[in-house]
Amino acid sequence: MSIPAVGHLALWLALVAAVYAALAGGWSFRSGNLRLAESARGATAAAAVALTVAVLVLEDLLVTGDYGVQAVYNHVDRALPLVYRIGALWGGDSGSVLFWGWLLSLYAAYLAVRHWPREVRLTPAAVPVLAAILVFFAGLSAVVVNPFAPVPGHPSNGVGLDPLLQNLVMTLHPPTMYIGLIGMAVPAAYILAAVWTRAPAGVWLPVARRWMLFAWLFLTAAIVLGGMWAYMVLGWGGYWDWDPVENASLMPWLLATAFLHAAQVQERRGGFRWWTTLTGIGAFLLTLVGTYITRSGVLKDSVHSFTGTGVGPYFTGLFWVLVAAAGWVLFRRRRALRDPEPVEEGLSREAAYLYMSVALTAVTGIVLVGTFYPILSKALGGTSVVLTTRFFNTMTAPFFVVLLVLMGAAPALTWRRTNARTAARALAGPAAGGAVAAAVLWPFGFDTAMDAIGVGAAGFALLSMLREFGRAAGTRRRQYPAPWPAALGQAVWRNRRRYGGYLAHIGFIILALGVIGSHTGPAPAKISLSPGQSAVVDGYRFRYQGLATVPGPGHVTTVARLTIRHGAAAYTAAPGDAFYSGTGEPVARVFIRGGWMHDLYVVLTGWAPSSSRVTLEVLINPMVSWIWIGMYVMAAATLLALSAPEPRRILTEAAVTEPGLPVAGRTFSREATPR
Repeated sequence: MSIPAVGHLALWLALVAAVYAALAGGWSFRSGNLRLAESARGATAAAAVALTVAVLVLEDLLVTGDYGVQAVYNHVDRALPLVYRIGALWGGDSGSVLFWGWLLSLYAAYLAVRHWPREVRLTPAAVPVLAAILVFFAGLSAVVVNPFAPVPGHPSNGVGLDPLLQNLVMTLHPPTMYIGLIGMAVPAAYILAAVWTRAPAGVWLPVARRWMLFAWLFLTAAIVLGGMWAYMVLGWGGYWDWDPVENASLMPWLLATAFLHAAQVQERRGGFRWWTTLTGIGAFLLTLVGTYITRSGVLKDSVHSFTGTGVGPYFTGLFWVLVAAAGWVLFRRRRALRDPEPVEEGLSREAAYLYMSVALTAVTGIVLVGTFYPILSKALGGTSVVLTTRFFNTMTAPFFVVLLVLMGAAPALTWRRTNARTAARALAGPAAGGAVAAAVLWPFGFDTAMDAIGVGAAGFALLSMLREFGRAAGTRRRQYPAPWPAALGQAVWRNRRRYGGYLAHIGFIILALGVIGSHTGPAPAKISLSPGQSAVVDGYRFRYQGLATVPGPGHVTTVARLTIRHGAAAYTAAPGDAFYSGTGEPVARVFIRGGWMHDLYVVLTGWAPSSSRVTLEVLINPMVSWIWIGMYVMAAATLLALSAPEPRRILTEAAVTEPGLPVAGRTFSREATPR
């Protein structure tokens, strides 16, 4: 049996195991048959093993260059470096579908092996849901987009990887994205299991929240890594363009963030049951919408999309099947989702979290409608209309400002009811600081009044968050005298979940300031230079020395050799264009010198080979580095929050609310929560 045949056989074995795990797991949960449950656990693990074999086989074929295999021929050639050969696994459609399924199988197997024996209330119901979704991915890989399909004639070389993808950041971006997107299936499965069994929040919310936070961490990193790639490779000086595929990753991130905030209220007050349920399930459903956008080719105005692969309709089918299944479960259990008491006070912490969730959901709706507007406009009026970045910026900016204000206000509010005077005194200083920041910075190039308002809101939120950290350190010092840094570290570590959330907010504020500030730079400047000539742009002196040709693996780069001086600093630069064999379009090699307050961004836009005269585009991009710093802070904050144990009130052995409900061979009845 050939190596590709082994990989294809592994796909079929994974499909059979996933089908059995879904059916046997579902029936064992319903009947309480422990032997059947154990076999379902084993089948789930077997599916993961089979898909791991398939992934390893495909990686071996990619690395060794077996061009008789379709996935290898389409994305690898002889000149491709090893790191990109490995990354070619997720660089194409068939390999990425296999990678998705493999990640899902690892999630399901981890829950089946580790969680199932310890948590017999919901995991036996959640794992069959994941196994059913895994049936789709395994079947798609085995039947529709088989990555091991043979190529007639067994060619001696392949097409190669898209030159735009031959970048280390882009090698990291897709797997990080997939870990986050498919990871949202886990909280969605637990939520559906909890709704069906009428389980109280103490049973399912800790698990769903932590898994959502884990997925949110990777999706956050992936979105920012995608922005880094666009900034470094595409050569237009920006990092976000409201591209359909960019929007496809943003929408589940927004709903996942809404879920995390709504979950806080359900945990503390028992409210927002519908909102928490819908946002948690909706976040995963939007990952399927995004996959449809990426792989159907229906919105072709994207540098990210896989077009012409034919898998888009299958993801559409999965989406509607899951919508129907979730809708049926929610309808059957609609009475159990009623809140015990509504939010009556507008000035309370739960009200602030509600408004945050509403704002995040509103932005999700705007992005969803705006992304699909070309299809909607064509269906309604016969003409496809593509909305510009101005539409998205104008429509979403007010909601992001509201989010920043609520971030700053929420820590000063108490649960249930807040004294207005007390809150006003606590927030007066941060509000004054934000207003001063907006007024002082207004003359420095804001495009719109909304930008200035955004800076004011961000300043208010940042000062409010810093005030909370200062209060925590002060309280700790009064209890245990210590230097301020030590007291702050001790206070944060003792309540990692709370201050991890606050630190994540600080990261978002830094990122928001970077986004606003990046709009305030001067217009791009174009300069044309012959060898030996100089030009000055915004205090930077460029001296052009001449053209040079730099060979690389599978490509040749033409660069303009520059000496740049700015004040006392002097350094060399070599912006250029890389030409890859087999492609006619150059790939920009941008020179970027990052700085705390601005980046110097230089692009080679043209040259005359006969005279070596070049044309350069120079951009001064303010505060872009703040965007990356904000992402690092959010990532660190999320890791801090994930390291915290769940509160004691959540770790109680709370029982399901339906007396006598059999769960994997055990029966749970209503009982008091032990302390």
